[in-house]
Amino acid sequence: MNIDMTRTRAGENYLTVNEEKQLFSYLKRLNDPLAVRDLVILKIARLLGLRRVEVARLNVGDVYGQTRLVVDERIAAKGATGTLQIPVELQGLLADFFRWKRLQGQSLADDEPLFVSRNGNRISIRALNDLLTKWLHDAGISHKVTFHGLRHTKAQRIIQDDRNLTPTQQKNSLLLANRQLRHKTLNSTMIYTGPSREDMAAVAGI
Repeated sequence: MNIDMTRTRAGENYLTVNEEKQLFSYLKRLNDPLAVRDLVILKIARLLGLRRVEVARLNVGDVYGQTRLVVDERIAAKGATGTLQIPVELQGLLADFFRWKRLQGQSLADDEPLFVSRNGNRISIRALNDLLTKWLHDAGISHKVTFHGLRHTKAQRIIQDDRNLTPTQQKNSLLLANRQLRHKTLNSTMIYTGPSREDMAAVAGI
Protein backbone atom coordinates (compact mmCIF):
# COMPACT_ATOMS: atom_id res chain seq x y z
CA MET A 1 0.00 0.00 0.00
CA ASN A 2 1.48 3.34 -1.06
CA ILE A 3 0.85 6.30 1.25
CA ASP A 4 1.56 9.81 0.05
CA MET A 5 3.57 11.24 2.94
CA THR A 6 3.38 14.76 1.49
CA ARG A 7 -0.25 14.95 2.61
CA THR A 8 0.32 14.88 6.36
CA ARG A 9 -0.87 18.40 7.22
CA ALA A 10 -3.31 18.17 10.10
CA GLY A 11 -4.56 21.69 9.49
CA GLU A 12 -6.37 23.76 12.06
CA ASN A 13 -10.00 22.98 11.30
CA TYR A 14 -10.84 21.17 14.53
CA LEU A 15 -11.60 21.79 18.19
CA THR A 16 -9.04 21.20 20.91
CA VAL A 17 -10.14 19.20 23.95
CA ASN A 18 -10.60 22.39 25.97
CA GLU A 19 -12.54 24.16 23.19
CA GLU A 20 -14.82 21.17 22.85
CA LYS A 21 -15.52 21.10 26.58
CA GLN A 22 -16.16 24.84 26.54
CA LEU A 23 -18.64 24.58 23.66
CA PHE A 24 -20.68 21.69 24.99
CA SER A 25 -20.68 22.94 28.58
CA TYR A 26 -22.09 26.23 27.33
CA LEU A 27 -24.85 24.56 25.32
CA LYS A 28 -25.87 22.34 28.24
CA ARG A 29 -26.36 25.39 30.47
CA LEU A 30 -28.80 27.08 28.12
CA ASN A 31 -32.57 26.86 28.52
CA ASP A 32 -33.17 27.33 24.81
CA PRO A 33 -35.02 24.98 22.41
CA LEU A 34 -32.44 25.60 19.70
CA ALA A 35 -29.63 24.75 22.10
CA VAL A 36 -31.35 21.45 22.94
CA ARG A 37 -31.51 20.51 19.27
CA ASP A 38 -28.11 21.85 18.35
CA LEU A 39 -26.33 20.08 21.19
CA VAL A 40 -27.48 16.77 19.72
CA ILE A 41 -26.59 17.86 16.19
CA LEU A 42 -23.06 18.81 17.17
CA LYS A 43 -22.57 15.75 19.35
CA ILE A 44 -23.63 13.45 16.51
CA ALA A 45 -21.25 15.18 14.11
CA ARG A 46 -18.41 15.08 16.63
CA LEU A 47 -18.82 11.56 18.04
CA LEU A 48 -19.74 9.79 14.79
CA GLY A 49 -17.62 11.88 12.44
CA LEU A 50 -20.49 12.46 10.02
CA ARG A 51 -20.34 14.91 7.15
CA ARG A 52 -22.83 17.78 7.34
CA VAL A 53 -25.02 16.46 4.52
CA GLU A 54 -25.15 13.10 6.30
CA VAL A 55 -26.35 14.79 9.50
CA ALA A 56 -29.02 16.64 7.53
CA ARG A 57 -30.18 13.40 5.89
CA LEU A 58 -30.72 11.50 9.14
CA ASN A 59 -34.23 10.28 9.90
CA VAL A 60 -35.71 9.42 13.29
CA GLY A 61 -35.64 5.70 12.54
CA ASP A 62 -31.91 5.75 11.80
CA VAL A 63 -31.05 6.25 15.47
CA TYR A 64 -34.25 5.76 17.49
CA GLY A 65 -33.49 3.00 20.02
CA GLN A 66 -30.43 1.98 18.02
CA THR A 67 -26.91 1.13 19.18
CA ARG A 68 -25.49 1.39 15.66
CA LEU A 69 -26.01 3.79 12.79
CA VAL A 70 -26.16 2.20 9.36
CA VAL A 71 -24.86 4.82 6.95
CA ASP A 72 -26.54 3.50 3.81
CA GLU A 73 -26.81 4.94 0.31
CA ARG A 74 -29.59 7.31 1.39
CA ILE A 75 -27.42 8.90 4.07
CA ALA A 76 -23.86 8.53 2.82
CA ALA A 77 -21.98 11.26 0.99
CA LYS A 78 -19.48 10.26 -1.69
CA GLY A 79 -20.75 6.69 -1.55
CA ALA A 80 -19.05 6.22 1.83
CA THR A 81 -21.40 3.67 3.38
CA GLY A 82 -20.67 1.81 6.60
CA THR A 83 -21.87 1.01 10.09
CA LEU A 84 -20.93 3.12 13.11
CA GLN A 85 -21.27 2.27 16.78
CA ILE A 86 -23.33 4.87 18.66
CA PRO A 87 -21.48 5.66 21.93
CA VAL A 88 -23.40 5.20 25.18
CA GLU A 89 -23.12 8.95 25.84
CA LEU A 90 -24.85 9.69 22.56
CA GLN A 91 -27.50 7.02 23.08
CA GLY A 92 -28.51 8.72 26.33
CA LEU A 93 -28.51 12.15 24.74
CA LEU A 94 -30.69 10.88 21.89
CA ALA A 95 -33.16 9.30 24.31
CA ASP A 96 -33.57 12.67 26.05
CA PHE A 97 -33.85 14.38 22.66
CA PHE A 98 -36.67 12.11 21.53
CA ARG A 99 -38.62 12.85 24.71
CA TRP A 100 -38.07 16.53 24.02
CA LYS A 101 -39.23 16.16 20.38
CA ARG A 102 -42.41 14.45 21.57
CA LEU A 103 -43.12 17.32 23.96
CA GLN A 104 -42.56 19.77 21.11
CA GLY A 105 -45.14 17.92 19.02
CA GLN A 106 -42.57 16.72 16.50
CA SER A 107 -43.20 13.42 14.76
CA LEU A 108 -41.19 10.37 15.78
CA ALA A 109 -42.17 8.33 12.74
CA ASP A 110 -39.21 6.42 11.32
CA ASP A 111 -39.15 8.33 8.02
CA GLU A 112 -39.42 11.80 9.57
CA PRO A 113 -36.34 14.07 9.68
CA LEU A 114 -34.30 13.73 12.86
CA PHE A 115 -33.51 17.44 12.89
CA VAL A 116 -35.99 20.06 11.75
CA SER A 117 -35.91 23.83 11.36
CA ARG A 118 -38.21 26.28 13.11
CA ASN A 119 -40.77 25.86 10.34
CA GLY A 120 -40.74 22.08 10.67
CA ASN A 121 -38.77 21.27 7.52
CA ARG A 122 -35.66 19.14 7.38
CA ILE A 123 -32.69 21.17 8.55
CA SER A 124 -30.52 22.54 5.75
CA ILE A 125 -26.78 22.31 5.24
CA ARG A 126 -26.53 26.09 5.45
CA ALA A 127 -28.28 26.05 8.81
CA LEU A 128 -25.75 23.52 10.10
CA ASN A 129 -22.91 25.81 9.10
CA ASP A 130 -24.57 28.84 10.69
CA LEU A 131 -25.47 27.19 14.00
CA LEU A 132 -21.91 26.06 14.70
CA THR A 133 -20.57 29.53 13.93
CA LYS A 134 -23.17 31.05 16.27
CA TRP A 135 -22.51 28.72 19.20
CA LEU A 136 -18.73 28.98 18.93
CA HIS A 137 -19.04 32.76 19.09
CA ASP A 138 -21.52 32.71 21.95
CA ALA A 139 -19.38 30.24 23.90
CA GLY A 140 -16.39 32.57 23.58
CA ILE A 141 -14.32 30.39 21.27
CA SER A 142 -12.38 32.57 18.85
CA HIS A 143 -10.83 29.82 16.74
CA LYS A 144 -12.71 29.36 13.48
CA VAL A 145 -13.98 25.83 12.87
CA THR A 146 -16.36 24.79 10.10
CA PHE A 147 -19.00 22.11 10.56
CA HIS A 148 -16.73 19.70 8.72
CA GLY A 149 -14.17 20.49 11.40
CA LEU A 150 -16.16 18.34 13.83
CA ARG A 151 -15.31 15.40 11.60
CA HIS A 152 -11.67 16.51 11.74
CA THR A 153 -11.98 16.64 15.53
CA LYS A 154 -13.06 12.99 15.63
CA ALA A 155 -10.03 12.00 13.59
CA GLN A 156 -7.67 14.11 15.71
CA ARG A 157 -8.85 12.39 18.88
CA ILE A 158 -8.33 8.91 17.45
CA ILE A 159 -4.90 9.56 15.94
CA GLN A 160 -3.27 12.25 18.09
CA ASP A 161 -4.15 10.53 21.36
CA ASP A 162 -2.13 7.49 20.30
CA ARG A 163 1.21 9.13 19.47
CA ASN A 164 3.06 7.41 22.32
CA LEU A 165 2.12 3.95 21.09
CA THR A 166 4.31 1.59 19.11
CA PRO A 167 4.44 1.94 15.31
CA THR A 168 2.15 -1.07 14.95
CA GLN A 169 -0.37 0.41 17.38
CA GLN A 170 -0.16 3.76 15.61
CA LYS A 171 -0.93 2.08 12.30
CA ASN A 172 -3.93 0.38 13.88
CA SER A 173 -5.07 3.78 15.14
CA LEU A 174 -4.78 5.17 11.62
CA LEU A 175 -6.78 2.25 10.24
CA LEU A 176 -9.42 2.79 12.92
CA ALA A 177 -9.74 6.46 11.98
CA ASN A 178 -9.95 5.49 8.32
CA ARG A 179 -12.79 3.08 9.04
CA GLN A 180 -14.61 5.54 11.31
CA LEU A 181 -14.47 8.31 8.70
CA ARG A 182 -15.27 5.86 5.90
CA HIS A 183 -12.43 7.15 3.74
CA LYS A 184 -11.73 5.11 0.62
CA THR A 185 -7.95 5.38 1.03
CA LEU A 186 -5.48 5.88 3.87
CA ASN A 187 -4.11 8.93 2.05
CA SER A 188 -7.31 10.79 2.94
CA THR A 189 -6.82 9.94 6.61
CA MET A 190 -3.10 10.76 6.69
CA ILE A 191 -3.79 14.51 6.77
CA TYR A 192 -4.60 14.13 10.48
CA THR A 193 -1.17 12.75 11.42
CA GLY A 194 0.73 16.02 11.08
CA PRO A 195 1.54 18.46 13.91
CA SER A 196 -1.56 19.62 15.75
CA ARG A 197 -2.37 23.09 17.05
CA GLU A 198 -1.43 21.87 20.52
CA ASP A 199 1.93 20.58 19.24
CA MET A 200 2.75 23.91 17.64
CA ALA A 201 1.79 25.81 20.79
CA ALA A 202 3.96 23.51 22.91
CA VAL A 203 7.13 24.22 20.90
CA ALA A 204 6.49 27.93 20.34
CA GLY A 205 8.65 28.93 23.30
CA ILE A 206 11.48 26.45 22.71
